[in-house]
Amino acid sequence: MSTSRLLLVAQWNFSQLLWSPRTLAMGVLAGTPVLIALVYRAAVLFEIAPKGTDFGVFATLTATVSFPFVAPMLSLFYASGVTSDDVEAGTMRYLLTRPIARSELLAGKMLGMLVMVLFLFLPPFVIGFYLIVAPSGWQEVGTRFPALLWDVLAGILGLFAYNGLFSLAGTVLKRPLLFGLFFVFGWQAGAAIVPGTARYLTITHYLSSLLPHGSFQGTLARLMGQPSSNTEAILALLAIGLGTHALAIWVFTQKEL
Repeated sequence: MSTSRLLLVAQWNFSQLLWSPRTLAMGVLAGTPVLIALVYRAAVLFEIAPKGTDFGVFATLTATVSFPFVAPMLSLFYASGVTSDDVEAGTMRYLLTRPIARSELLAGKMLGMLVMVLFLFLPPFVIGFYLIVAPSGWQEVGTRFPALLWDVLAGILGLFAYNGLFSLAGTVLKRPLLFGLFFVFGWQAGAAIVPGTARYLTITHYLSSLLPHGSFQGTLARLMGQPSSNTEAILALLAIGLGTHALAIWVFTQKEL
């Protein structure tokens, strides 16, 4: 596999996605943390809502909105179309005639989609942190900054795992979007409250396990079952991401289009 050709495909795919109508809608979704942060600031300013611990509000936003909803939905609406978008547009046959291996084509497209999702997810996430925490003073921002970096790392790992899973679904299934919606809102939601080991077959479990256990995030993780250790969670997310990306590439190289 040629790295230069892979990166060329990734760059091309990113530019295609950046100017697509889909990105406008996904940009609105990605901006949800900023919108919620602004609403919280306005509510505190006008004394509509009591002022809580600002970092606790950000932690709640991360645990209930950014990680379990925004991150998977962004990945789903991009990665599920990793092959179907080109098939439906009639460009897949053209791409397959180019002097590039199938593995390089799909790996490049998946990389471009991952960069696109990170580009949409991370800036509003960080902006939301500053909007919520900065009014408490820059000393508080400095104190909480390592926690922000840890959350950013967790978000990247989670998006990597989701990108692989939904890319695999987009390569194997005829209706990957339906599978993704069921996985996010059906399987993951149900497995979190069902006793037993089903939660270990979700990405949400490992993401919640990485959230600070001294905060609301940690409390939520405990409600979803005994959390895995940080090492276990990181290794699990890496394994899911690497395994699903590799399997998607293998399926694509064997598939008739």
